[in-house]
Amino acid sequence: MAYGAVKTAELAWGPGEIGVGMMAWLNIAAILMLKKPAFIVLRNYDAQKVQGLDPVFHPEKPGIKNADYWTGHQAKDNLEAERQNGGQPVYDRI
Repeated sequence: MAYGAVKTAELAWGPGEIGVGMMAWLNIAAILMLKKPAFIVLRNYDAQKVQGLDPVFHPEKPGIKNADYWTGHQAKDNLEAERQNGGQPVYDRI
């Protein structure tokens, strides 16, 4: 705290800007890596909506591995629990 009182603001903002810039590049890299699976899941969602279904996520269909939470009938169970709860998400089932 005393350092900021005797030094210029540029010395404080410089490392902060570097940190934010590094986070931005890391996020851009993550977005580029997740682009393909995200679009596959979006197409699956759109296809279910066109069929008149209430979309339910199944990781096996788009080829997503290690989605333990969503395997089996978990997605349908969650959807049914939400319907019974008046449309509110049910978070305590995790």
